[in-house]
Amino acid sequence: MYSLQFETIYPIVELKAKKGVTVTEVDPEGLGAAVGLRPGDRILAVNGRKVRDYLDFQFYTGSEDTVALTVIHPDGATRQLHVEVGEGEIWGLDFEAFKPRQCGNECLFCFCEQNPPDARPSLFFRDEDIRLSFLHGNYTTMTTLTDEEFNRIVEQRLSPQYVSVHATDPEVRRHLLGRRQADDILGTMRRLLAHGIELHAQVVLCPTINDGDVLRRTIHDLAALHPEGVSSVAIVPLGLTKHHRKRHLLVAPTDEWEAGIIELVTPIQQELKRRYGTSFAFLGDEFYIRAGVPIPPARHYGDYPQIEDGVGMVRRFLDSFQKAVRRLRKRPPQGPFPPVTAATGALFASHLSRLAEQLNAEFGARLHVVAIRNEYFGPEVNVAGLVTGSDLIAMRDHFQGEHLLIPNEMVMGERHLFLDNLTLADVRQRLGMEVHLAGTTGEDFVAAALRTARATRPDSGALQKMVR
Repeated sequence: MYSLQFETIYPIVELKAKKGVTVTEVDPEGLGAAVGLRPGDRILAVNGRKVRDYLDFQFYTGSEDTVALTVIHPDGATRQLHVEVGEGEIWGLDFEAFKPRQCGNECLFCFCEQNPPDARPSLFFRDEDIRLSFLHGNYTTMTTLTDEEFNRIVEQRLSPQYVSVHATDPEVRRHLLGRRQADDILGTMRRLLAHGIELHAQVVLCPTINDGDVLRRTIHDLAALHPEGVSSVAIVPLGLTKHHRKRHLLVAPTDEWEAGIIELVTPIQQELKRRYGTSFAFLGDEFYIRAGVPIPPARHYGDYPQIEDGVGMVRRFLDSFQKAVRRLRKRPPQGPFPPVTAATGALFASHLSRLAEQLNAEFGARLHVVAIRNEYFGPEVNVAGLVTGSDLIAMRDHFQGEHLLIPNEMVMGERHLFLDNLTLADVRQRLGMEVHLAGTTGEDFVAAALRTARATRPDSGALQKMVR
C-alpha cells in the first residue's frame, strides 16, 4: 500500500490546484491528436461542464457522440473544439495527476505522524480524497464529506468507497479521530448505500480504546448494513514507530492481546458466515502470526476484499508458493545452487524461513532468510513494505552469498526508491552484492529464488517458465 501511494500520488502534493486538467501525452493515432490536442493543453470544460480532473473528463466524454471542449493552450490562447466521436474511437490522452485533498483530522494512530523528522515532506501528507478511495482503495473518514463530493460519488459511480470507521460508538470514534465533535458515520454510510454505492470499512484497533465491547458493537453495526452494500470490514492492529509524538496516549499491541482479539472475533465471524455466507469482518494477518495461530484457509477470505490492507496476504502467498512447488516437482531443477539470501520483515520471516527450508530440502536450493530489523521507523515496525535501504545495509553481516532477494513492496517507482530515499542501485553498491526483486506472490518468489541461483545458466528462462 505505502509503496504504491508514496511513489504515484504523494510526490505531487506540492502542486497548486489549477482549473481544468492538463494533457501530458497524446497518442498520435487517437481522437485527441486528430482534433489538434497537444501536451500542455489544459481542458477547462466538456459540454459546458467544468472539468476538475481526468475523472471528470472521462465521465463527461464517456457516452457522448458530440463533445464541445474548452481548451487553453500553453501560450494562453483559448479555443472551442467541437468533436464528433465515432463508434469505438478513443481519445488517446494521458493527463496530469490531481492534487489530493488533505485530511483535517488528528487521528491518534495516524502513520503519517510517525515518520522520522528528516523524512521527505511527502511522507507526512495525509489524504482524505474520495477519488483516491475509488482509484486506489485509500481509506477516508468521510468526516468532511461535502455535498459536492457526495453528489460526485453518486453521479459518477465512484464505487466502491473505502471508509475508515474505527468505531461506531460516536464518542470513541471522535476520540480516535482527534475531533472536537462526533459525526454520524453510520448515517453517512446509509446515504451512500441508498444510492447503490458499495462500501468497505476499516478498523484500526487500539488496545483499551476501541477493542472489547466497542469492537463487538462496531462489527455488528456494520454487519447490519451488509445487505445494503457494506461488503467487508478489515480489522488491523495499531502500528507504532519510535517517532510517534502521541505514543503516550496509546497502548502498544502485545502477542497476548492479539490472541485475545482472535478469540473475540472468531465466533462473530462464524455467526456472520452462517447468516450472510461471508466472514465479513476480517482480521489482519498480523493477529494470527503474532498469536501463533494458523492463517485461515483461502475459503475464509472469499475473494480477498481487503488484501491491500494486509488481510489474507500471507494466505495467498503461501498457496501461490505451493502451487509453484507442485509444478516444479514434475520437472525438478538441476543444481548445484549457490547460496542466496532472502530479506523480509520480522513479521513474515518465520513463514518465509519454512518455505525456504522446503525449497532447500526438495530441490537442493541454498536459500537463507534474514529478518530485517527496522531501525528507520523502530523495531516495532515489522512489515517488509516499511523496510528501508539503510536497514538492509545495516544487516549486511547476516547475508550469505552474492545475491539478495527483496520483495517488491520495499521499493517504488522506476527508480526503485526505498522510503529513506536510497535507491536499489545505492543499496547494491553499499552492500557489494546483487539485489534482486522477488515479486509479490509465492510463485514470483520461487521463480526469483531459483532463477537468481541459476542466473549463469542459459536455461534460467526455461526454469522460470516451469515455475509458472
